[in-house]
Amino acid sequence: MRWYFAGLVLSSFGTTAMLLVAGVWVKSLTGSDSLATLAMFCFFAPGALSPWLGRLADSYRRRPLLIWADLAMVPVLAVLLITDDVRAIFAVMLVYGAKAVLVSAAEPALLVALLPQDQLARFNGLRVSVQEGMKLVAPLAGAAMFAASGAWPVVAVDALSFLLAAAATSMIKVDEPPLAPRETPSWPHLKALAWPLAGTATALFAASLHTAASFPLVEKGLHHGPEFLGVLAAVQGAGSVLAGLTGKRANITAGLLIIAVAALARTTAWLPAVLAAGFAHGAGLAWTVIAVATLVQQRTPAAVLGRVSATAMSIVFGAAPIGLAAGAALVAHLSFEVIYVLIAVITAATALWARGGRTRRFTARRAPARSD
Repeated sequence: MRWYFAGLVLSSFGTTAMLLVAGVWVKSLTGSDSLATLAMFCFFAPGALSPWLGRLADSYRRRPLLIWADLAMVPVLAVLLITDDVRAIFAVMLVYGAKAVLVSAAEPALLVALLPQDQLARFNGLRVSVQEGMKLVAPLAGAAMFAASGAWPVVAVDALSFLLAAAATSMIKVDEPPLAPRETPSWPHLKALAWPLAGTATALFAASLHTAASFPLVEKGLHHGPEFLGVLAAVQGAGSVLAGLTGKRANITAGLLIIAVAALARTTAWLPAVLAAGFAHGAGLAWTVIAVATLVQQRTPAAVLGRVSATAMSIVFGAAPIGLAAGAALVAHLSFEVIYVLIAVITAATALWARGGRTRRFTARRAPARSD
């Protein structure tokens, strides 16, 4: 597990820095906000291919697949060292996104092979802490390198991070189970996870509404400039990091209720309450993601874990851009107070629906393993 986390830290740092710099790079080359956004969209677009990329992950042993996926990114990124054509940036980000989906399918299965069932939630929490921690550090580092010397240092560091991550993964010793036939069905297992996926998707949707409402909150409620959003983002990230350290207790219903209370606290536009709400929101969001990731691992046979995991995460995180689009429309017509009340109502209602359902005790901490 030390080697696994070494690889995770390295690859998360490079990926988080590169994702920010890709948009900034396109903006500096074209002056277009739309094209800069499109560069970041290219990273997320391959999520639509998650069932097929997940099937690919289920067809090979996960440790070698992760090693070769990291190594393959080195020549792909090298393209950006010899050209700054915008089309090349878009193409590289598409490959980058496909690789990210493939990793999201293979890593959960590798963790299942490495860990006993009762340790999965704890280590999923640590994964979230590492990834959220990188979001506090890597974008600043990437922006500083880009401002000082352009994009090439970021590209070079990212390529080096993949090389080192591949080396760390190669040190992992694991006895992976035999591969299953490709025709093994995955839909029944996704159907069995319907309400946890719906609950977590609601949390991501609410988080995007929360992001949209933060702009008028900062300007009209707190009377600060837009740069203060960086403070709010850092506080929320700190909440996610702390929640990751308590991942063994992660619970989707509790996470949704925390998000609802945090949204109501933000309607006060009182700075201490807003900061505390941001921290709580980050913790609640992290708990929902940790819990659903653990449930997918515990409730899915190894034969189809790659495709189920990739599809489940695409469903969950696919709610984020929908929430951003809805938030962009709402902030044009509603006050931030009304939007935060809507967030509270949506998340609290979803939490109560989940709690009142037949599977209300379906949490990461208590869910037993189930055979195929």
